[in-house]
Amino acid sequence: MHQPAERACAAASQAGDGTTTTVALMLVRVFTLGFDPATERFEDAPVQDFISDKEVESISDHFFVRDGMPYLALVVCYRTPTSAPQTADKGSSADVRRKRDESWRDALERADWPLFNRLREWRGERAKGEGIPPYVICNNRQLVEVVRRRPSKLSELAEVDGFGEAKLKKYGTELLAIIARAGAEGEGGDDTS
Repeated sequence: MHQPAERACAAASQAGDGTTTTVALMLVRVFTLGFDPATERFEDAPVQDFISDKEVESISDHFFVRDGMPYLALVVCYRTPTSAPQTADKGSSADVRRKRDESWRDALERADWPLFNRLREWRGERAKGEGIPPYVICNNRQLVEVVRRRPSKLSELAEVDGFGEAKLKKYGTELLAIIARAGAEGEGGDDTS
């Protein structure tokens, strides 16, 4: 079961001269995913397809049970890439999508990759254990930000976009422990040459 709903909202400000400027356009789409007892997972292919060419700001998850059947509602806040060229050529559209999907990679230094990979592995294991898609825990951009900041306290982790009270409570201690172990083992990130 998948029932998307979509909303758009824009923040606007009015200047002293009476002109209005749009500050941001945030789109929201809600997906309701039914649990598949055969695979013991929520079928998230529609969400994966949808976000493949979007700039995802956040994904919030809400678990509920209706008539004895578990469901996972995902609220996806996103923007569409405004700088992507609009062409009729199918090949270039796929190239833009692929480049968009991997743009977070540019933010990592070579020394950051061991910690990033360790965090991504942890995220995959946790997601599998919970029966949810990994991006519900955090997306790649959020992992990159965690790696770049290397927080040592929950209050510092809370500064990463997408880590609210619920995620901090559920995953914060584990994330901080992984970061601390990586630091103790000398896994890159320090600018000491």
